[in-house]
Amino acid sequence: MAHRLGAFLRAVDRTSEKSGKVVCLLIFVMMVITAIEVVSRYAFNHPTLWVWPINRQLFGVFILFAGIYTMSKEDHIRVEILYDHFSPRMKRVARYCALASFLCFMVALILQGTRMGWNSFIVREKLTGAFPIPLYPLKMLIPVASFLFLLEGIAVFVRPNKK
Repeated sequence: MAHRLGAFLRAVDRTSEKSGKVVCLLIFVMMVITAIEVVSRYAFNHPTLWVWPINRQLFGVFILFAGIYTMSKEDHIRVEILYDHFSPRMKRVARYCALASFLCFMVALILQGTRMGWNSFIVREKLTGAFPIPLYPLKMLIPVASFLFLLEGIAVFVRPNKK
């Protein structure tokens, strides 16, 4: 059983790390299209309609997966002013309370994200305005990323602390 759990935890960590490394390349894409906007606006006096909506959507995807990657490395900011002074029993209670809160939030995000993504897919939702890009592929990523986030959170809770 411990072998299977270890294999599962490694698979979750590998998935989180690989998806984080792939998605981090979006920063370079956002930099390039922002540079295109700056040159177009200031050198040619011809601003674009598409850069801001595209950048906003790419940044949303980046943030979703950056949170997962950060959790896999256990690098989220912790407020340890009080926690460090807790007894071992109280630390365990605090960890369980944090896990329960995390699970409730992630399950709600998965359920609502799935409903929202599916509805968006059904109507083929597009961004309103001058540059109507499709929103449904990005909205459908929310439950996927949330599920991976949930798995990573469980893995962090189950395995011994890295730090």
